[in-house]
Amino acid sequence: MTDEKRTYIKNLFIQRGPILKASLLRKSGVASRDLAEMIHTGEIERLKVGYYISAESLTDVSDTEIAAALVPFGAVCLWSAAQFYGLTTINPLAVTIAIPANRTRVALPKHPPIELVAYPLSTFELGITSVKEGQTAFRIYDRERTVCDFFRKRGRLGEDVALDVLREYMRGARNLQRLFDYAGKLHINAVIRPYVEALA
Repeated sequence: MTDEKRTYIKNLFIQRGPILKASLLRKSGVASRDLAEMIHTGEIERLKVGYYISAESLTDVSDTEIAAALVPFGAVCLWSAAQFYGLTTINPLAVTIAIPANRTRVALPKHPPIELVAYPLSTFELGITSVKEGQTAFRIYDRERTVCDFFRKRGRLGEDVALDVLREYMRGARNLQRLFDYAGKLHINAVIRPYVEALA
């Protein structure tokens, strides 16, 4: 491979990256043998089949950014969303990503560890927003949906955990109208309202 081609590929990752799909690289004129050579020299790493990142960017990209890029139709949720918004001090062992219940067959990378959580199609899109962290934008549930999800899953996660997340939410920026709107649509209004009123 020529130095010009190597520079061209590196610039693609700078301008369009940091994580690129194989299809975009092919459309940009990058041959498989070029990718293979740069993987061999350690300039590019394959995250999973069809997804690549420049080695220079790897240390600057969070596990959440990588996980969100590898499951682009999903949304960061639960523990990872709570950590992102500062609603918990617990550092999750895996990046939690919500996926629609009809998309359960997802190829996952060895790293970072990703935990998929299937959400009903009827409420999957509720509260999804886009945020930018570092170099990439990704889909994540907003603060209000994150609080509601902890209450929806309080049987598995623990009621005390849901209350801790709600307490942190009530200390910061809050939109109670949106919170109650989501709670109504998720059928947990009667559960969450007394706690919110006690903390308000």
